[in-house]
Amino acid sequence: MKRKIFAGTTSLSLPVIVYDNTSTTGAGLSGLTHSTSGLVLEYRRAGQSSWTSVTLVSKTLGTYTSGGIVASGSRAGRYEVDIPDAAVAAGVRMVEICLRGAANMHPVDIEIELDAVNYQDATAFGLSRLDAAVTSRMATYTQPTGFLAATFPATVASTTNITSASGITLAAVTHTGATIPNVTSVDTVDELGADALNANSLQDVIASTVWSSLTTATWPTDSFGKQVLIGSSTQRSVAVTGSHHVASVLHDAEPNSIPEDAFVTGALSARALAADAATEISTAVGTLQVLTRLDSMIESDGAGQFRFDVIALENAPSGGGGGGGTDWTSNERTAIRSILGFNSSGSVVDPSVGILDEIRDGIGGSSTINVYPVSASTPERVAGTTLTFYRDESRAVSVVTDFTLTSLTLRFVVEDNDGNDVLVIENASITKSSQTFTVTITTAVTANLGNYRWSMRDITSGNSVIAFGVLTVQEAASKDA
Repeated sequence: MKRKIFAGTTSLSLPVIVYDNTSTTGAGLSGLTHSTSGLVLEYRRAGQSSWTSVTLVSKTLGTYTSGGIVASGSRAGRYEVDIPDAAVAAGVRMVEICLRGAANMHPVDIEIELDAVNYQDATAFGLSRLDAAVTSRMATYTQPTGFLAATFPATVASTTNITSASGITLAAVTHTGATIPNVTSVDTVDELGADALNANSLQDVIASTVWSSLTTATWPTDSFGKQVLIGSSTQRSVAVTGSHHVASVLHDAEPNSIPEDAFVTGALSARALAADAATEISTAVGTLQVLTRLDSMIESDGAGQFRFDVIALENAPSGGGGGGGTDWTSNERTAIRSILGFNSSGSVVDPSVGILDEIRDGIGGSSTINVYPVSASTPERVAGTTLTFYRDESRAVSVVTDFTLTSLTLRFVVEDNDGNDVLVIENASITKSSQTFTVTITTAVTANLGNYRWSMRDITSGNSVIAFGVLTVQEAASKDA
């Protein structure tokens, strides 16, 4: 907060607002008194390096008590604080006041400008040189040198009419309310002539004289009159047509200012067109011709779609997708028909000759081919990363990886669903061959049905996973005990 007061003011009571810093709505903090724990009032005058603490006391609202503080009305956070006279004494330009320290209290900082003038003094404004009436100071007033000796005419001569003048110049300025008198006589007129002024008004004479000069004078080349009025000849009148017509170049024209009938037949010839315009027209005509040819090659299919007609397709280039020619040579097509057993027209659906017919004859004409496993006594134990075993079984299993294993130090681990190790096989018990490893799964794993997790890790210089998957133990038929 900033305030301005007259330096040396006494019994200064300041209204302040204290906010509750725990409120999210900007509410005031109520309940502060001179005995509130932690509450401090202090001030520092300009130029001082330390703060002066003020002892807080109780006070009555509206009555000054140095260092007093009291709630100001019923609104929360409003207080009246009485500032010690020493804080605002004359001699410095500014003093800082701070009220702070209570719980949940947002500090109140007040900067007071100590002015040399008193805004509350309507008589002298607090200024020492206005302490006496202005009229009393005229007694010592000193007049300017020669002021009393100056003389002024009693009256000013009438300026209603000027009856005779020589060398009179009317200044080109505007005088509000002034009346310009009529000129009835001028001794000398150099340019217009005395007789002209006697017969005509001044504006008529000027107009006549200027026009005469423009139409009779000899104009130098490139001057205003030479270029505008008489062109390049001595003719002093102009016409729209003929030998002395005014020639002009049209730079800009209003829209629709040149009517259509202003152009005679054949006015726009090839010579009148710009080169780029002729090129654009030629290109457009060529494009239109290509589109016309394309339109003649397309026909409707009767269902709202379009297709190339027969003539367009029969002349399709070699290698096209439906017309004239294929990627096969004549000899290649003959060989293919021979293998498949088709004749040249392709009308035989069930060929009786050809390689395919010989294969069918070789298997006895049956439409079913049976493929038997190489060894029916060896079930598949590795499917992707799933290893399949049967209860109480102990056997070796081989797995192919994407790593070269020969020089690596390996560790194979099987654990249950709770993360407990069921089987650990170290490098010495693992058979390695290029990218394939072989381990033996014992009854420590296969004693119980269910699914387990397995992994093969490279522990040569770290602990990286090479392969992992599921190991499943299933039930198979066995002799009862």
